Amino acid sequence: MSEDLVDENGAIIDQNFENNFQDEVEDFDQGNLLLKIATNGLSIPDYVKKLKEADILVAVDGEVYRDGPANLKERFSRQNGQQSKWLLSLWRDGQIFDILITMPIESRFGLATEEETEWAMEEYNKHVYGDFDSYENYEIYKDVNGICDVLSMEKDVLAGLLPALWLLKYRLYPPLGAVLISYGVSYSINFLLFIITYIVLSRFIYVSQNNIMRSFTLFANKKHYMTIAGTNERDVSVIVKNIDPNNKIRFERHAVKKPKVVHKVIVKDNRSKT
Repeated sequence: MSEDLVDENGAIIDQNFENNFQDEVEDFDQGNLLLKIATNGLSIPDYVKKLKEADILVAVDGEVYRDGPANLKERFSRQNGQQSKWLLSLWRDGQIFDILITMPIESRFGLATEEETEWAMEEYNKHVYGDFDSYENYEIYKDVNGICDVLSMEKDVLAGLLPALWLLKYRLYPPLGAVLISYGVSYSINFLLFIITYIVLSRFIYVSQNNIMRSFTLFANKKHYMTIAGTNERDVSVIVKNIDPNNKIRFERHAVKKPKVVHKVIVKDNRSKT
C-alpha cells in the first residue's frame, strides 16, 4: 500500500493529480487572453510552490505569454546542458508577483476572461523587473492573525562564521541559548574542545540554516502562505501586504539589496548562447 502525501495542514493530497499531468497537454488558441490555472488543474509540484487555482500566468522571463499551453514545455527547454531557471509573473487578487522555478510548471490551464485579462495587464504594465541574477525566492509564512515572516532561501555566510550572531539576527533565541551554553561548557573543559565545538556547530548551522528557520516559523504556528521571487525582502513584503491588506510583516529582515537595473524584458545569458 502506497504512502499518502499529506500537506502542511494534515490533509491528504490526491495523488491521481500526478497521473493526469503525464497525458499530452491540451492546446488551444489563446487569442488576446491570458492563461489561468484551471479548476482541479493544479499539480502537486506547483501546489508545493503555493500556486493556486485561478492564478493567471502573465509573463515568462519578462515577456507576456500568449502562445498556448503546449508551447510552455518548449519555452521551458534547457539549452547547452545548463541548469535553467525561469521567472514567472502571475496575477492573483489584484496583484502581480513573480516566482522563480527550476522545473517546468505542470498545472493544466484554461483561459482567463476578458475582464480578468484586462485587470492583469493593467497591473502588469505597472510592474518592473530588477536584474535577473539578483532574483531569489522568498518563502512567506503566516499565522491566523495575518502576521507574516519573510524567509530568504539563500545561504547566509554569517551562519557559518558567527553562528551566535546569525541566530540573534533572526531572533532564534532557543537555539542561541543552546549554542552559547555549548560554547561555555566546552571552553570551561578545554580550549581545544571549544575550538572543535565551534567548528562543528558552525558547519551544522550553516548547512541547516534554512531548515532551522522553517522549523521555528512552524513552531510559532505559521504556515507556508506564498513563495515570491524578488531582488530584496522589502519589495516582497510590499507584495504580501498588497495581496491582502490584513497581512502584516512581523519584522523586516536585514539584508536589503537595491535593484541594480529595471527593464521590462529579461535577457538571460544562457539563452543567448548558441
